[in-house]
Amino acid sequence: MLAGQDDRERAERVIRALIGAEILVELGSARDLRERRLNAAWAPWSPIARAFHYSTQFLDSNLFLSEAEQDEQLRSKLAADPPPPAFKKHANALDSVSFADGAPPAGTLVERDLLTLLYARRSVRTYSGGAVPRDQLAALLSITASPIRSSELSGTTLKTSPSGGGRHPTELYVYARRVAGVPAGLYHYDARNRQLDRLTTPLSDDLLVRVCGDQAWARDASAYVFFTSVFARNKWKYKISRSYRILHYDVGHLSQTVYLLTAAMGLSCTFTAALRDETLTQLLELDGATELVMGCAVIGTP
Repeated sequence: MLAGQDDRERAERVIRALIGAEILVELGSARDLRERRLNAAWAPWSPIARAFHYSTQFLDSNLFLSEAEQDEQLRSKLAADPPPPAFKKHANALDSVSFADGAPPAGTLVERDLLTLLYARRSVRTYSGGAVPRDQLAALLSITASPIRSSELSGTTLKTSPSGGGRHPTELYVYARRVAGVPAGLYHYDARNRQLDRLTTPLSDDLLVRVCGDQAWARDASAYVFFTSVFARNKWKYKISRSYRILHYDVGHLSQTVYLLTAAMGLSCTFTAALRDETLTQLLELDGATELVMGCAVIGTP
């Protein structure tokens, strides 16, 4: 009897210790009620999504570096660990189409004030199937993704869209279905040199629709701009898991720039994240461990 009582007392001490360490949750406790609310709120999504969001929160106890401390940290990092390349050059190009021929020709963009453009922008999923002019695609890619200036030393880059720490992890790939003066095929956009490097010969419309999550409206598009993320650029500077959030912000910034530019060009555009990542990773010849499929801007003529 005494032995049994000792066992119970020992078990109670262990349980209390586990509750105190927040390994066990006591039914009816404040934490139990809070976790039930969280479970209900996040129920439609995987628990992994909830775990990622809350595990990458900054809490009141987090310490932030001053601007001077960040600069010193960057200098120390540069001395010990060179940054990854700020721009990608695809190794397996079949041929190239150069867009490095100066400013966009007159008429490429329709001059409108920003507020008019913002209110005019819409996600449009109907396309006439006409050809996008070469100059418009060249201007779209150059204004969106090519550098205004870039540091060879640190890889810090300025573009028309903001990016955390100036790292710009997003790469653009283009499928030119109907672009005047550009052979049909899948291309990587070499943002530094303002040229398209062709990776494939023409793909079937059925394959393009399949890549875009079987969304039939994508069939009549003229061009598809795929966004990927080379996350080593951000990881080099920010070695915390919260940086993964920044990759998605980065694509959002560039996507809005594409939306506004297509609106100014009189083109139709819709961004979609409903992609078959596996198929697209193979088509783009990506190393899925280091470069991630993020989204696609589907562009066509109204």
